[in-house]
Amino acid sequence: MAMNMQEKIEGALAHANMSKTEMGKKAFDVTQQTICTRISRGKFTKEELEQIAHAMGAEYVCYFEFPDGKKF
Repeated sequence: MAMNMQEKIEGALAHANMSKTEMGKKAFDVTQQTICTRISRGKFTKEELEQIAHAMGAEYVCYFEFPDGKKF
């Protein structure tokens, strides 16, 4: 079963040992309430996801990969 964006972000935060509040402040300089609301909605632009990844010390990668190894 595919994970939704909220589950992906929360899993990544747990792996990075970072709270939503800390990430929200570091990535967007927003309050806990604002980032929690945004995460629960799961609607972020690609650029915002890259900012989130950067705040966690990670890289956001998004692509389609076919069995033959071709990526788009």
